[in-house]
Amino acid sequence: MDEIRQSLASIGGVDALHRRLPMADDVGPLRKNRYVGMFYFLWNGEHTTDGPYDITEILKQHPDAPRDYNHPAWGGEGHMYHWGRPLFGYYFSRDPWVIRKHIEMLTIAGIDFLFFDTTNRHTYPEVVEVLLEWLDKYRMAGWPVPKIVYYTNTKSGETIQEVYEFLYKPGRYKDLWFYWDGKPLIIGHPDECSDEVREFFTIRQSQWPNEPPREWGWPWMDFERPQRVWRRPDGTGEVINVSVAQHPQIFFGDSAFYGETANRGRSFHDGQNDFAPGAVNWGYNFSEQWERAREADPEVVLVTGWNEWIAGRFHGTKERPVRFVDTASQEFSRDIEPMKDGHFDNYYMQLVAEVRRYKGMEPLPQATPRKKIDLSDSFGQWRDVGPAYRDMPFGNLHREHVGYGGVIYRDVTGRNAFDTMKVARDDENIYFYVKTEKPIVYDAATPWMWLLFGFEGREYAPNWEGYQYIVNNIVLDNNTTVLQSSLGGFRWGKNAPVKYRMEGNEMHIAVPRACVGLKPGQPFRMYFKWADNTGSNENIEDFYLHGDTAPYGRFYFVYEG
Repeated sequence: MDEIRQSLASIGGVDALHRRLPMADDVGPLRKNRYVGMFYFLWNGEHTTDGPYDITEILKQHPDAPRDYNHPAWGGEGHMYHWGRPLFGYYFSRDPWVIRKHIEMLTIAGIDFLFFDTTNRHTYPEVVEVLLEWLDKYRMAGWPVPKIVYYTNTKSGETIQEVYEFLYKPGRYKDLWFYWDGKPLIIGHPDECSDEVREFFTIRQSQWPNEPPREWGWPWMDFERPQRVWRRPDGTGEVINVSVAQHPQIFFGDSAFYGETANRGRSFHDGQNDFAPGAVNWGYNFSEQWERAREADPEVVLVTGWNEWIAGRFHGTKERPVRFVDTASQEFSRDIEPMKDGHFDNYYMQLVAEVRRYKGMEPLPQATPRKKIDLSDSFGQWRDVGPAYRDMPFGNLHREHVGYGGVIYRDVTGRNAFDTMKVARDDENIYFYVKTEKPIVYDAATPWMWLLFGFEGREYAPNWEGYQYIVNNIVLDNNTTVLQSSLGGFRWGKNAPVKYRMEGNEMHIAVPRACVGLKPGQPFRMYFKWADNTGSNENIEDFYLHGDTAPYGRFYFVYEG
């Protein structure tokens, strides 16, 4: 395996519910001809820009608002409404900082392609342009980023012709096209398309959940339970849909506001919605959908969805005057992208786990033989040490972009962008190496080049988010830093001085085995991550929002030595 594949195969993690991500030993080897597509939305900030109008916040302050369509809390006509607050704020889809985060998260998750929601005739070329630019930057850097597919429905022929002229006919970003049966894939109505378009693409039919099954249908949602499999003429299972929640009654808002029971929320399982406290955090519905997909085992799983977030408001009946179709509350919505507070990143971590169970994954790379590292000697000592753990580039990108309501989202915490990390060991020490994209910037007043790690088999030891130790929280001088142990939560003590050396864009650290409870030569399975300028770190959310971390967010690298 190359370094990037090794790195992705080494990523592990534990979510807020203490669910550990499966690794290759749990899910088996990576399978050929199994693909996962993610329904991706391009419309945030493209139709309206005022607000934000957050349904959850509106109901907190005005619980009577659903009883009156003209209630002033709704702000009048012509708005789009968020069901809740995204972790990255009420952002616009054009925000490059957000797009970069999405690409990183979906690449780590093993998503093979994004299928764009262009079902309502809009194609959002300005958003797509920024997205393609960033996807291509990562692709050229060697990362297996998701490719793209357009999913059309309303005026499908016109829509497909437009994107054909925009992207496909001039041959733009060819390496980002997702191919199926030897041609670029597009989803829509082939009978509305020109001969030229039909010849160019593999066209699959857009399959609506409340319409009869179509031949060659690809469903963005399925109201049936268990979900149906759409098959090739020879009977091979081609595609199935997996969604976070489903709205067969059509109006999710009716369940959020008026007690409608026919829709299935995030907590639906075993035939009914579960409104027990905290049930929404577990993704029961999503889990049942994935169980069916693994059982059916088609070639493709289409997942709904990543970042819808908003919906229009419609007039209802006297009894149910306010109506939202696709999204209305935390329970009755279907975004996987992390939210602020609430279930946070639980659905994202669940996605990563389920993709691995469906596709398998490459094996955890083996460590090279034991080697003593002399901290006073050249960093060239690390040349033959493996595996090398790579971080996705551009991790220190600053943010400055408008969002809903004219709010400017700014973040300038990106400083040291991680590039490559390694671990070595001998009988006495564990050695850590890190290289950044540019010379390391030192700032003792901020969280600086933190190394967090822990050991499997010690799950009940005091920890913060699973990490039992931290290095560089305190730095004594130019060659001595401090190893600290968690006292429970984000409290650190039992300080032990350890040696390090930094020069240019490289650093290495020696941690004595005795300081972390390991006997000389004792084998171990360790997880670790690096973090720089990530804020207060009282909350793991900071690892998604600020500075740079390697690997991203809640993830860590797994090392066996």
